[in-house]
Amino acid sequence: MDHLEEIRGRIGIEELVGSYVQLKKAGKSLKGLCPFHSEKTPSFIVSPDKGIAWCFGCHQGGDIFKFTQLVENVNFAEAVKILAQKTGVKLPERMPLIANQRLKTIEINEVASQFYQKKLEENPKMKDYFLNRGLTNETIQKFRLGYAPDSFDQLKNHLTEKHYDRKDLIEAAVVSQRSIADQSTYDRFRNRLMFPIFDHQDNPVAFSGRIVGQGEPKYINSPETPAYSKSLILYALNWAKESIKQKNVAIFMEGYMDVIAAHQAGTTNAVATCGTALTPQQLKLIQRYTKNIIFCFDGDGAGKEATFRAIELAQSSDVNLSVIQVPEGKDPDECIQKNPAAWQKAVENPISVMDFYFDQATKKFETQTVQGKKQVLDFLLPFIKTAKSEMEQNIYIHRLSLMLQTDPKLLWNDLRNLKSHKSHAQPVSEATIKTHSFTREEYLLGFIFSHPEIYPEIDKGLILTIPVDPDTERFYIALKTVYTRTSSIELAQIKEVFTEEDRERVEVLGLLVDEEYPDFSEENRMREVKKLIREINRKNLFNTQKEVEYKIRLSQDPAEKKSLLNHYNEILKLTLKI
Repeated sequence: MDHLEEIRGRIGIEELVGSYVQLKKAGKSLKGLCPFHSEKTPSFIVSPDKGIAWCFGCHQGGDIFKFTQLVENVNFAEAVKILAQKTGVKLPERMPLIANQRLKTIEINEVASQFYQKKLEENPKMKDYFLNRGLTNETIQKFRLGYAPDSFDQLKNHLTEKHYDRKDLIEAAVVSQRSIADQSTYDRFRNRLMFPIFDHQDNPVAFSGRIVGQGEPKYINSPETPAYSKSLILYALNWAKESIKQKNVAIFMEGYMDVIAAHQAGTTNAVATCGTALTPQQLKLIQRYTKNIIFCFDGDGAGKEATFRAIELAQSSDVNLSVIQVPEGKDPDECIQKNPAAWQKAVENPISVMDFYFDQATKKFETQTVQGKKQVLDFLLPFIKTAKSEMEQNIYIHRLSLMLQTDPKLLWNDLRNLKSHKSHAQPVSEATIKTHSFTREEYLLGFIFSHPEIYPEIDKGLILTIPVDPDTERFYIALKTVYTRTSSIELAQIKEVFTEEDRERVEVLGLLVDEEYPDFSEENRMREVKKLIREINRKNLFNTQKEVEYKIRLSQDPAEKKSLLNHYNEILKLTLKI
C-alpha cells in the first residue's frame, strides 16, 4: 500500500478540503460550512495535525480518502484514483479498480465519445448543424460534440473490436437489448447529434442525442448506469466550476445548447440540469462552489413553470437566488445569437425572486379588472407570506397595493388570514440532519486522545470495577490494558487494537475536545477532567446501586442476599467518597 502513503504525503487534509470548502483559521484547526449538509453556522472542522475533517453537525467526515468518498459519492477504490490524479501518484498496474463497473462504464463512454467526435468530423452536413447554430470549431471540440451514424451496429462493432464484451456495453447503455430472451443488441443512439455528459471530475458518464431533422423524441438520454445518476449530475460543471468559484455565482439553464452558447459568449459559469427538474442533490453539489444561484430557463410557459419549481425547491436550502429574464428569443441560446449585448446586460442585472413573481403576475393577469386583481392577489400573497421578515412583507404589501390600487390594510388582513404556503420542495437543511449529543464518557476519552499525558490521573480516579457505558467500555479497557503493560499511553498502540471505524472515532473525539476547549490551561483541563470523572462515577454507582437493590428484593437465598448486602454497602462507601 505504498501508493496510499505516497498520496497522504503529497496532499494534506486542509489542502484537499480547501478545494471544496472555504476554510478559516480557528485555533489549531480550520473551520468552514459543511459540504455534506446545509448550515449557516460553520460546524465543519479540519485538523491538519490529526489529518481529519469532521462535521459536528451531521457527523460525517474522515481522512483524505474517506472525505473524498463522501464528497464525490464514490467508493474507496475510486477515491484512491481521484486522489492519485490530484497528486500525480502513479497507481500500481494490477489494481482492482479496472474491475469496478463504474470505471468500466466511464472507459467505454470515453471510447464512444471519441467515436462520435470522429463521425462528426467525417460528416460535414451534420457538423454544419452546430456551425449554423453559431458554434465555433473550438467550442465543438471543447464540448466534444459528435454524431451517431444512422446504423444499428457501427458503434457496437467498434467497441467489440476494442475487446469490450457485450455485458459491459449493455451495462454502460451505449447499446440496447430488445429483450432478455433476445441476445442481439443494437446501438442505442442512431442518426443523432451527440452531447457527451461529464461529471464534475471530467469523466464521461452519459450521452444525450438530439434527433437530426424533425421527429420524436427530440432527445434521447442515457438511462441510469453505474456511472450516471441524472439527479447527481450538472451538465458542464466540469468546465464551469472554476469560473463559478471565481465569480461566486452559478447560472442554471435548461438545455445543452443554451449552456454551450453561454460559455462561448463568455458566461462560463453556466450549467444545466441534464433534462430533468432541479434536484436537492444538484443543489447540494453546487454549494461546494457557491451559495449564489441564478436561474435562467426558457422564456416560454414551460420554462416559467420550471423556474417556479426550481425557486420553490432552492428556497428550502441555504442559497441566495435571483433570476435572469431572457430579453430576446424564447431561450438563452437564441438570445445570444440575436443580441449578444442584450444577453450580457441581462446576465449582469438579474432580478430578485420577488421581482420575478411580480413581473409574472402582471404578464399572466389583467390588473385593471376586479377578476384580474383577485387573480393577482391569489397568485402573489402566498409568495409574500414566505418572506423571512415582517419588514420584507410590508415592502411587498405596499408594492402590491400600488399595483392593485387598494388599501394596504386590506391586503394585510388577507395575508394574516392566508394559510401558510405549503412547499412541495424537499428540504435540504440543518433540520433534516440527525443530531448527536456527546456523552461524558466520550468527552473524557477525547481528553485522553488529545492529551495522553493526563491518563494516569484518569486511571487513578475512574472506577472501572462497576458497569460503565457499553458504547465506550472497550476504549477504556484497551487504555487500561496498555497502561498496565507499559505505564504510559501511546495512541499508536491503542489504535492497533481497534477497527478502522474505532480508529476514526479516536481522532474525532480528540478533535472534539480541541474544538470545545481550545484555550484551556493545564489547570482548567485537569479541573474539567476531574469533574467528568466524578460525574461518570456517580452515575455508574447510582445505576449499580439500583440494580443491586432490585436483586436483593428478588433474592430468596440467605447467603446470596448477604453477599448482595455487602456489595451494596461497598457501593455506598464508594459513593460517599465522591
